[in-house]
Amino acid sequence: MAESSGSTPRPIPPHPPLVSGGWYHGMSVEEVLGPGRVPLEEPVDRSVGAALALTMMFGPVGLFYVSMVGGLACTALTIVAVLLYGPAPLLIAWPISMVCSGIIAGAMRKEYRQ
Repeated sequence: MAESSGSTPRPIPPHPPLVSGGWYHGMSVEEVLGPGRVPLEEPVDRSVGAALALTMMFGPVGLFYVSMVGGLACTALTIVAVLLYGPAPLLIAWPISMVCSGIIAGAMRKEYRQ
């Protein structure tokens, strides 16, 4: 009988643990923790006043308080605009980032209060 030219298959690594919140809004039944279920903490509530104060002081960088992606995007766009056009875009970016931080923080408060 001829020998096989194949090699021993590589072992398959175990599946990573499932992540579960257990705090889903609108569900009347809490999820039961078990093997592979990692409990998550409920997201932190953000203050609208603090969001506006931080954005007033730090401009687009203050958006990081409420949204990492929003803060990064707005800060990057503002830096590019300032490098291309001088300091004039700050007169537009600063108020827009303040409005965005107020809207995002207000939406987060409504969502987590329900």
